[in-house]
Amino acid sequence: MRRRVIAGAVTILVLSLVSLSAAQKDIFRDIARALREPRPAAELLSRTPMFVVANDETIFNLFRSYLPPVHSAEFVALKDLPTRIDELVTTERSVVVIVDRSRGDLTIEQRYIVPYDLTLIRRQDVVIASEVIQDSKGTRYRVFISAPSHAALRQAIERFCQRLVREPRDMRIQEANPVPICVVITNAGQEVVNAFAERTNINFVWATPETIARVQDLLVTETEIYLLLPPVPPSIRERLPFNLNLLAPNQSVVVRKNKGGDYWQVLLYGAFPQALKGLIRRYADISTVPQEPVVFTHPVIGAVKKLLVVPFGDIVYYRDRVGDFAAQVFRAVQNARFAADTAAPSKPPEPLYDWSPFQDGTIERRFIVELAKANDADLVLTGRLTGFDTQTVRSQRLSSQPSPAADKRIWEVSTVRTESATARLQVWLYEGQTGEIIWSKTVTGTATKETVESVRRVEATTPPPLQPDRVSMFIQDERLYASAATAAVSELMTVMREEIRWLTQPGPVVVKVAPTIVEGLVGGVEIDKDTVFVYIDIGLNQGIKVGDTFRIYREVSVKTERKTVRLEEDLGEAIVVAVYPEACKARVVFGADAVARWKDAALRARLIPAPKQQLEQQRETESEKPATQ
Repeated sequence: MRRRVIAGAVTILVLSLVSLSAAQKDIFRDIARALREPRPAAELLSRTPMFVVANDETIFNLFRSYLPPVHSAEFVALKDLPTRIDELVTTERSVVVIVDRSRGDLTIEQRYIVPYDLTLIRRQDVVIASEVIQDSKGTRYRVFISAPSHAALRQAIERFCQRLVREPRDMRIQEANPVPICVVITNAGQEVVNAFAERTNINFVWATPETIARVQDLLVTETEIYLLLPPVPPSIRERLPFNLNLLAPNQSVVVRKNKGGDYWQVLLYGAFPQALKGLIRRYADISTVPQEPVVFTHPVIGAVKKLLVVPFGDIVYYRDRVGDFAAQVFRAVQNARFAADTAAPSKPPEPLYDWSPFQDGTIERRFIVELAKANDADLVLTGRLTGFDTQTVRSQRLSSQPSPAADKRIWEVSTVRTESATARLQVWLYEGQTGEIIWSKTVTGTATKETVESVRRVEATTPPPLQPDRVSMFIQDERLYASAATAAVSELMTVMREEIRWLTQPGPVVVKVAPTIVEGLVGGVEIDKDTVFVYIDIGLNQGIKVGDTFRIYREVSVKTERKTVRLEEDLGEAIVVAVYPEACKARVVFGADAVARWKDAALRARLIPAPKQQLEQQRETESEKPATQ
């Protein structure tokens, strides 16, 4: 209704311009412009096809996330600009240039494609500039966004895209704002600089030990951050807040030293590239770097022929929710390729009856040695899932929109339920010949889910009061347990790469990977008349395609006086009819009644290999059997 009134008013004003003087026409044009509803600049820009020049696709995708769903944007890498600059100068499209100067910069020869004088940019400046070109070919824009680092660039892109404009002439912008910056000195290369830029919220300029002279003035007045790998030149060692000569070749160190006021010297030194990336991940907020030196000693592991993964322990109470946790850990370790061969033992050494002592970390060294010798393994990995921490927070969030009443707004109070589950996983890595512990760690993985429970609208002059957060220890979505356990396993693989130095295997290593068993969880059962469909949480990204067949089953516990046995009860088979990136939909072709009856149970789905694939696996198994005489 409001838009119709505004449109009618604008029409009347335009018709009245015919019989008015020039001054009166200008007044009415200003009134008509004021009546137009302002829109984000990204919406106006997206009405034209555009080229987007950026350092890499990460920045390109960040910019595209602010555009409306329907737009036409072609990515041009900054490194390819010299070969395409002539096309961009003469194109009828809009041209958007977005530069993170910590990853690369424009040259003076390329200044013609941006609406700003490059010689006026200082190292600490964030520049947003835009111009409008209107001719017989139509209306198009040239936009330039430049910042000293990724953090400032994110804010500049958001500020430009959300800027409210009414018409194309409002897109004429020229602004340069300085931001406080730090100085990063690194010999680790552009990849490490990019990882640091994407994780931290500080703005910085960076240099290598060879180009440190160009930031010498900033080193006197600003915070210094050193991201270093061996070897470190003597000229840099003299500047550091820690004597690197005190470290062994397999040690890393972090430390922060005050240089006066709010300015610091920060050192993150990694013994090898993965260790440095781990320090950057842990200390992305440099204020958390301790002022007392913290030294990390990394186990150095040579060529590993065989890594033995003892079945990981889980928690009986959560078994139905998490699934086969031991198999999940084994597949993750196998895919990580820490060793030439990864295997699982068939039975514990005598006189042990189960794997509990291995899983608890209380196993005696002689059993480690015996197990490693029996399986011809160099390393033994053990561990268990120790518990879950759950929490549900109900909070209220406030938003508003214009109201027909001039002195009021329509306030929306949303009640949001945030559920989270955190899994704790404890692991030990043993040396096979001696049974000694090489490395141990407790890692965590968290899964969260947000649900809007209700939305209440209030029309008032002032915002309504919000209730305080309500916290409980229970969660409703039990699938978060499985997601948290998966996140803990993923975190384990990451820290094993960061905290252990795995030496390169000598010579080519041929790794034979056993056929992968593809399994998923049934997330829902849909009954349409006489047809039953199931939704499975694996899809295109896991190699699933239309026509694949799944076996649907549920796990059943059989308890006796001696032990508890887990059995798989077959319910039916389903054929995939639709595939999505992380899920698929399958029609139950056998056992529909059983699947429908157990639709509220924790159902699982296992991919049935195609006949050709089964034949290949059978031939492979037969070829591995010893020949009989």
